[in-house]
Amino acid sequence: PKPLPRDFVTTEEISAAGGILRNSVYDWLRYGLLPEPQTSGGRGIISKWPPVSIELAKFIRSQRELGYGLPEIRPRIVMAFGEEILKVIAEPGPPRSRDRAKAKKKAGKKRGRKKIQDEGGV
Repeated sequence: PKPLPRDFVTTEEISAAGGILRNSVYDWLRYGLLPEPQTSGGRGIISKWPPVSIELAKFIRSQRELGYGLPEIRPRIVMAFGEEILKVIAEPGPPRSRDRAKAKKKAGKKRGRKKIQDEGGV
């Protein structure tokens, strides 16, 4: 008998399609670029992603190769796949604490430069 088609793909399949590490799949999810997976609870949690995740991963990879950052890709997904994709992909989540720390540090550096300029510096 013919094997039944699966109605899900694994995290490993998505990471392979996107040419990325497994952890990056979850970064893409956090940016609202992929659908939420279903997970099996308990030990050895397995994420089951909708099959469209493979096409999205390939598209995201192509956009990254063109030089787009993760925040810039979501609108491009909508342009490429249509408004209906918004029913499938996750909403962007809040930035991770390390991303917030980087942003704070960057803002502090900008303020420091401005202060020097205000005091008659460079």
